[in-house]
Amino acid sequence: MKKYSNIEWNMIKGLRNRIVHDYDGISLKSIWFVLENDLEQLKEDIQMIIDDDKKEKQKDESSEN
Repeated sequence: MKKYSNIEWNMIKGLRNRIVHDYDGISLKSIWFVLENDLEQLKEDIQMIIDDDKKEKQKDESSEN
């Protein structure tokens, strides 16, 4: 998603993989740190993507009419 290059997609994917596959074990402190420090910004970024997608769909629908 080049359009949203400000979001650290590889880090998100990597964390997901560590959680799911328990690579080298994962500490709850690490997860808590992410929740406290990164989750709010990620939520805002995801909301921006959703809003952008809605705008694009509306634009496409209006151009079809």
